[in-house]
Amino acid sequence: MIGPDGRDLTRPPVDEVLGALGEVRRLELEREGIAMFLALHDARPGRVLAVHDEAARAEGEHLVRLFDGYHEALEQAGFPPADDEPDVTGARELIDVLVVLSDQHLSLRTMRAPDPAGTTGGADPWPDGVGSGG
Repeated sequence: MIGPDGRDLTRPPVDEVLGALGEVRRLELEREGIAMFLALHDARPGRVLAVHDEAARAEGEHLVRLFDGYHEALEQAGFPPADDEPDVTGARELIDVLVVLSDQHLSLRTMRAPDPAGTTGGADPWPDGVGSGG
């Protein structure tokens, strides 16, 4: 699940989620960008979302597990507010989870050698197999 565009869904979830959030907050995201993906859903009455590509379905399920794991870790930490930026969006928690997930798994910036400090650890912190890539 590594794409030529930098997506690396084989990386284990980062163990130190608060550290990853702090790292993202130190970036100048308006200049460096945030790796994203876009999905459109036709929500008109009578329309049904159907993903027929098995690889896309598996990747989506994996992204859900990553999102849920990062959300749970940040929720347990009380979603620490950014020191110098007031939340004007009303969606700070959602934004925090999405930028950590995108930075760790969808960004070329994080396509680097394993962290010598051991923050990614190599161990699977979520035993449902998320860290093992599937």
